[in-house]
Amino acid sequence: MTFTSFLLKTVETLTPFTTLTSLSAKLTDVPMGKFTQFLIKNFIKTFNINLDEVADTDITSYKTFNDFFIRKLKPELRPIDKECIAVCPTDGTIGQAGTIKADRLIQAKGLDYSLKALIGGSEQDTKIYENGKFACIYLSPANYHRIHMPIDGKLIKTIHIPGKLFPVGKKNISNMPDLYTANERLVCFFETSLGILCVVMVGAALVGSIHTSWSGTIDRKVGLDIRNYESDDIRYSRGDEIGYFKYGSTVITLWPENGGNVAKDLQENFPVKMGRSMIV
Repeated sequence: MTFTSFLLKTVETLTPFTTLTSLSAKLTDVPMGKFTQFLIKNFIKTFNINLDEVADTDITSYKTFNDFFIRKLKPELRPIDKECIAVCPTDGTIGQAGTIKADRLIQAKGLDYSLKALIGGSEQDTKIYENGKFACIYLSPANYHRIHMPIDGKLIKTIHIPGKLFPVGKKNISNMPDLYTANERLVCFFETSLGILCVVMVGAALVGSIHTSWSGTIDRKVGLDIRNYESDDIRYSRGDEIGYFKYGSTVITLWPENGGNVAKDLQENFPVKMGRSMIV
């Protein structure tokens, strides 16, 4: 066991998730000189990070742990599939993907959860995705953590929903009902050629923050924070970066009915990379 895996396991065992996340957010954004380099090197070893993919391979250039965690990749290594309708927004592993039925999405075998609760409780927003499609991608600590636009679109609204910060690994997904509707999340709505695309960025234990390209780091507040952007004309092309997580988490995409089909190989536990086909 490396120092990094030992430290994470020990702190997670002894510390409540919200306290742990707050502590993690502070420590990982602090320049600590050689200790930062030590943590990064151990992180690379623990999670078998492929440095050949990283745009800047000089470890000493990362002044904080999070500088490395949100590292950029060489752009040619994530080509955008031009033959599909929409692409995967992140690297990660498919949790579930399929059709939204009777306001329910599949979380894991034997567990489902409410679409309405996931996106903030609005009946009007929920109706958009009746009989539509969804895809859930889990980002492990080892994954590239920047989030990209699946299809050309215009940002029209976001809803920040405060919540818990439970881990979103396979154990909790398989055993904890309503996990995604319990955790903090940012729900983003985009106007696209297929209708209104919804990208849900789900927080989790150790996620120091959710950051967006249009408004920066999300402030954790009490109560729903609804922001309308329709008049701001904020547009993104397919493949453009729209945000990132500081540590592992989950991205859920929602598509209206008749907005295409989820690619057939996007099955549970299937690894994906940003830019590959998602909606065909």
